[in-house]
Amino acid sequence: MHIKSSTIQLRQGIYILRHPAGGMAPISVTRAPGGVGKLDMLATAGTEGAVLRNGSDCIVLHVRDAAVEMLVTAFLPREGAPVPALRIDQVGLEPAPGALPLPASAPPQPAVPGAGGRIQISDKGISVIGHIERTGDVVASNGQRLGDPSTSLRLEGFQVMWPDRPAGVDLAYGIAVEGMGATPVVQTGKFCGTRGKALRITEVSFALVGPQATQFRLEGTAHFTGGFQMPLVSGMAASGPSGLEHLTALTLRVLAATPAATAANPWDESPKTKVFKSKAPAAVKPAARKVAGSTTAKVKQTK
Repeated sequence: MHIKSSTIQLRQGIYILRHPAGGMAPISVTRAPGGVGKLDMLATAGTEGAVLRNGSDCIVLHVRDAAVEMLVTAFLPREGAPVPALRIDQVGLEPAPGALPLPASAPPQPAVPGAGGRIQISDKGISVIGHIERTGDVVASNGQRLGDPSTSLRLEGFQVMWPDRPAGVDLAYGIAVEGMGATPVVQTGKFCGTRGKALRITEVSFALVGPQATQFRLEGTAHFTGGFQMPLVSGMAASGPSGLEHLTALTLRVLAATPAATAANPWDESPKTKVFKSKAPAAVKPAARKVAGSTTAKVKQTK
């Protein structure tokens, strides 16, 4: 048996944790040491309150007072076996009448090795810190491109930072890695992927989560080898056409949602368009006819 573990931070709220099913390895979910948040748990029979073995297992968590760290462990049958991705759904709840919204807690800015010893990120919008093959750790600010799609250098892993994240929304993201399969989904402030292991990311997914998620929209592009560019859509995975292409670059930003413009009906007549209706053709006279704005045109009659 081979064991792989990672941690994920859950902020205050109610979460539903489920197994990805499909014959994947069992996953255990336990609280990591430390932290002051309170945790209430309700689980289906057979999970023993911690282990998800298949799609019929489910754990409901209520995180109170402060965020908590959860330890997610996959029990693989052998080294190199696909790693299951824990499914995490947050229950959207409206605030109680008269209650004040919870303030957004900015994730800590970690010390990340780089050319200058520490990477500085912007205090506005989203920044993505990524580890690029033969380059090291670099950072891209909100909407800037991380990596170079004109090369085949691997973007091996990344971490999303959102210092001014509004209350009630967060960004969850996960990847699929060559030889490892899907990794557990993490949220802003957490690194996913690898560093210096020459492994390729073959799939990425991002999703806006939280009770205010519908008030925002996700924009971005994932670049894969072969020149393939895939738009990033919240809640949908992006990969190359064969699933073997690896990630080389990434752009990402989150904007406030705007009301969708009403699509014009292509069958409606535009007030700026003059509509011409056909009539029965008149007999052509073999005489010269004056055409407005042109010289006299002669029509040659053919016998």
